[in-house]
Amino acid sequence: MSLGGDTGLPAPQVLDGVYGWSLSDAGLTRVDLTSGEAIVGGFPQAPLFSGLDVSRPTAIGAPSVLGAPVLADLPEGRRVLAAWPVEQPGQGTTPARRGIELVAADPGTARTLSSITVPLPPEWLEESLTGFTVSVAGVVGTTAIVSASTSATAHTAAVDLAGGTLRWSAPGVAAVLVGESTVAVEARDLVERELRGLSIGDGSTRWAGLTGSAVWPVGRARMLVDLSSLSRPAGGSQVVEIATGRPVGSPLNGQPGWSCRSDDQALTICSLAPYVGTDAVLGFDAAGVELWRITRDSGRVPPTVTTAWHGMVYGYTDAGPLVLDGRTGQDRVASATTAPLLVNEYFAVGPDAPRTPEQRPNYRHPSRLVASPTAG
Repeated sequence: MSLGGDTGLPAPQVLDGVYGWSLSDAGLTRVDLTSGEAIVGGFPQAPLFSGLDVSRPTAIGAPSVLGAPVLADLPEGRRVLAAWPVEQPGQGTTPARRGIELVAADPGTARTLSSITVPLPPEWLEESLTGFTVSVAGVVGTTAIVSASTSATAHTAAVDLAGGTLRWSAPGVAAVLVGESTVAVEARDLVERELRGLSIGDGSTRWAGLTGSAVWPVGRARMLVDLSSLSRPAGGSQVVEIATGRPVGSPLNGQPGWSCRSDDQALTICSLAPYVGTDAVLGFDAAGVELWRITRDSGRVPPTVTTAWHGMVYGYTDAGPLVLDGRTGQDRVASATTAPLLVNEYFAVGPDAPRTPEQRPNYRHPSRLVASPTAG
């Protein structure tokens, strides 16, 4: 599979059973990892933004113009959701307008089943598209949170998937994390990038005034906030309740530079400085309570974590790939064959093997990926 999309199959951004899903200028694409069959569908009804290049290759977990597809289990069945930046041309006395078109596709065929467009404010017609991104930030029940942002402004909205209607819109803020009842947003019109909490039900403000540069989920109800800002370059970090904005702790004395990921079940794995030589790895339960830690002064080597899934943590050290037990932090497989970037019960997707045994796989910037059956 190719990250550039020029040769081979498109690299998946999310796995669902034996299928890998990705989003690009070609549309919402489903690849059958058992056969290599690719089906393209899930394209918006309206034209895309004029002057916006959405063909930039996307890597697993890397920022891109189009956010990764999101899987949602709704009363009418499972759906694959994707958000697109669309533009309705002006006609007669009706002015042109931009919006976010939320597309719901059938997971069996990739065919678009429904779509709804969230209108963006009129000033978005003149807005610079530098740093533009659009995504489905998350789904709670039958409510999908969609968000679009540029380097200067943003817009977040809630869509009722059951009724196909817009529940509320919040201009000037970008969704950064969706909790059980609250969506954490970032105000783009402020220099300090203020964080706020909005009710998923009606968009009302639940809390505000928290300054931070990055947000990561910790369990289902908490988030880890990097408090660094322009005025406080080394502002530290803090665990905060998503619903209230109330601080509840600071891992490793509030050191900044964390990155966290869920195992899609009940655990969260957080790494300190994960891309410049990992200093620490922490495991949290669904309530956001720390279960274990591996630090440089613990007598163990903190691994660089590539992904986590259902109680297993995948990564590597200088000694090679390994698997940790996500509940205890102990080595489960001390010498694994690979450190996948995506994994589920059927397939593991990771970098292609190097050409010579002396070379190591490029986990950070792989050009090609391979899918292999998940080891039992």
